[in-house]
Amino acid sequence: MALTSVPFAIFAIITGILYFAFPKREYRWVILLISGCFFYVYNSFQYTAFILITILTIYLAANRMAAITADTKAAVKAHKADWSKEERKAFKEASGKKRKRILAAALILNFGILFLLKYFNFLSGSVAQILGSDPEAAPQIHLLLPLGISFYTFIATGYLIDVYRETAEPEKNIFKFALFVSFFPQIIQGPISNYGKLRDQLITPHDLDWMNLKHGIMIICWGLFKKIVIADRVWVAIRAYYDNGGIDGNADAAGYGGVMVVFITLMYALQLYADFSGGIDISRGICRVLGIELEMNFRQPYFSKSISEYWRRWHITLGAWMKNYVFYPIAMSDMSKKISGSIAKSSFGQTAAGKHLSRVLTTAIASFIVFLLVGIWHGANSKYIAFGVWNGLIIMISAMAGPLYEKSRNALHIRAEAAWWKLFQMLRTFLIVLVGYVFDIADNFSNAMRMMGLALTDHSLGAFRSQLGTLGLGKTEYLSVIACTLILLYMSIRLEKTALDTPADLLERRSGVIQWLALFALIMMILILGTYGPAFDPAEFIYMQF
Repeated sequence: MALTSVPFAIFAIITGILYFAFPKREYRWVILLISGCFFYVYNSFQYTAFILITILTIYLAANRMAAITADTKAAVKAHKADWSKEERKAFKEASGKKRKRILAAALILNFGILFLLKYFNFLSGSVAQILGSDPEAAPQIHLLLPLGISFYTFIATGYLIDVYRETAEPEKNIFKFALFVSFFPQIIQGPISNYGKLRDQLITPHDLDWMNLKHGIMIICWGLFKKIVIADRVWVAIRAYYDNGGIDGNADAAGYGGVMVVFITLMYALQLYADFSGGIDISRGICRVLGIELEMNFRQPYFSKSISEYWRRWHITLGAWMKNYVFYPIAMSDMSKKISGSIAKSSFGQTAAGKHLSRVLTTAIASFIVFLLVGIWHGANSKYIAFGVWNGLIIMISAMAGPLYEKSRNALHIRAEAAWWKLFQMLRTFLIVLVGYVFDIADNFSNAMRMMGLALTDHSLGAFRSQLGTLGLGKTEYLSVIACTLILLYMSIRLEKTALDTPADLLERRSGVIQWLALFALIMMILILGTYGPAFDPAEFIYMQF
């Protein structure tokens, strides 16, 4: 039941009708829970046990940690008069160790399941290869990934860590917690919601609101436009590239050259953004109709002027999760403080460069580790590890070379606010992003290196023109992609300038006639230019595989 399918549309409409029609407003959240359970069982019945394990273990662990905290505070208060300061400290430390053990056990179990299902086959084959055995003869787990396992694991474990840090109250009702984890609009590909921002919205009853309904429909249609009209059309060309053997070719087609590698990488950049952000828009639109506001996951990422800014705009909720639960614990650890301190105390640390390095080195290392983990999270393949290393190195080097960068810019008398300089920064960042995308497109790390080599050395436009027709798109379809991409670009520029979230917010500033005409035009483009129907094999949302 894909987000763009008719069955899903019917399911979402029925869910909305039942939700708003349910007479006991305080129990409307039960409709969302039932819908989430139905959606998950319908789409991933054989793997339902995994999400149930996550719900049960995280729920029990959070409440047990909270109980230990409450008991500790009560005991310290009761023995305030007869316990010494050292005794109170020892009691608190013993309680803290219990909480840490519970946290560690729950995290190891849930991330262990995720790691086992995603990476067992890859590690098994790699070990066999190292030992000189046949990788194909190594033990394998023949399972597909459970629906949304990465997203619901991150959502649930983030909540657990918040409870451990005492920044969130544990949910006492297991069914309400199950709703938070299994909420169907976010289960497929996010966003990775924060418990404190979503929980009350799910439980609080909402009434049908005209503004929410109108905006929700517009956001859904905008998401469908990006996914069906742009992403799925571009996927035709990318799939043909793979079917024809890529740069190596096959029995029916010669290998593609360097210009085609650049072209396919650009097409992939368009597909990935339209696919992922389109799916998020559909989910956010459904939630808006229900009166629920999901977190933003994209904010015009291709307008970024640095790779750090790009990752603050792309998959925002994953970045926030990594920052809160990986980056800060590493950057603020005792080891990091020792590294900074040792640099600061050295003779090198007394120089301007040394002082800067002592300030940024630990955060740069933490950033590198975060992106290495992001690469591993993307999949069990050397190319994804290279993807993480590439982004991590760029961010790490940028942080450490900041003063040199600023000094060079000032020496060249370049104004930071100059329009041409901002455009240069955007193009430079986009080029760095494209290099990372080559790792996504390639079969493996070796293939990615050869693709980049061709892109740098083979510039035959004649070969490109002769092979363009092998990608499965005709002239009209290419023109359609270009026209729709320009519409997407125009909307992105308007959203960037106005700092608004969605095209629906932009249209709200226009008259009612303009709003309805824009919605009608959007629907007609979806119907006329969209790629769908029984003869078309649509691409699954790209981030479903992660």
